Amino acid sequence: MFTPLSFLVRWVLSMFIVFATYNASGFSFYHWLTNGDSSNWPLKIFTGLALLTIYGIYTIAIWRSMGPVGVSAAAAAFTALIWTLIDYGLLDLGDPNAVPTVVGGLFGTVLGFGISWSHIRTRLSGQVDSKDVSQY
Repeated sequence: MFTPLSFLVRWVLSMFIVFATYNASGFSFYHWLTNGDSSNWPLKIFTGLALLTIYGIYTIAIWRSMGPVGVSAAAAAFTALIWTLIDYGLLDLGDPNAVPTVVGGLFGTVLGFGISWSHIRTRLSGQVDSKDVSQY
């Protein structure tokens, strides 16, 4: 059963994955990889491959669930929301850390909605995908 808590868990996990990959604080996989330290390469490679696999799984699931039009529409809708927040002065992009954080939040939110979209669509419309019939 898909609940608001299920969506929240998926969204938080998506945000964690995105900000673990890169964030403005300097504590991310990108910064760990590029800090000039030549130790821990096996762990760095394993972590990079794990992140790549997770992004691959998310991409396939989102693409099958939403399709290219849905992904584009979700990205456009959340971009318009960010633009509105900037326009009303609720979000200030003057801080150099704001842009990477906003872009990461946008990407994580699209991932969170995308990974949950089949469930959200089922809850809103009551229609079940043909590949999900065996669940009911």
